[in-house]
Amino acid sequence: MPEPTPLEQLVRNRMAALRRARGDIGQRLSPSNPSKALRRLDAFAATGALPEDNLCQRLAGALGLPVTEVADAARATRKAIEAQAEADYRARFEPHAIWTTARSQPSSTAMAGFINAPARLRLPFPSGLPTEGYVAYCQDQAPNGIPLYGPVTGFIINYTPDHARRYDLEGRPLETLQGAVRVGSALTRV
Repeated sequence: MPEPTPLEQLVRNRMAALRRARGDIGQRLSPSNPSKALRRLDAFAATGALPEDNLCQRLAGALGLPVTEVADAARATRKAIEAQAEADYRARFEPHAIWTTARSQPSSTAMAGFINAPARLRLPFPSGLPTEGYVAYCQDQAPNGIPLYGPVTGFIINYTPDHARRYDLEGRPLETLQGAVRVGSALTRV
């Protein structure tokens, strides 16, 4: 079972101290729909993402805590999730290239999500390719363009999570970067 987030731990500890059951907390959060309130509480506690409504204030009231304590636990949850994501990224990192294109954003975000265009910006290197061969490999593999991003203008080689270099299509170095350039991913629901 995964380690509870700081916000989950705060809620559990406070419920235990007050001897309140989940159903009681759900009832205090939303007397008209406690089940939905508990689902929203679970999502909030798992991610720390502050809801747009007053759930944070209502939760603080239900637990008899200052709102700042709940907000601090939510912030700690977000930081812990970000730190874990960064650690996972670094553990999985392999050198790769990112195509630079005429547009930094897709011309249609909806279509980009549908065809997962951001994934087409990434060029993995074959295993065993020496570092000295990265530039030539990128030049050999360079497409004319990336759908919705336009013509390819160059590439960035991410050597490590903390070091990258931008090149033009002729392989001339243009800029040394302080960290790897990351490309987002698009997810669609069916």
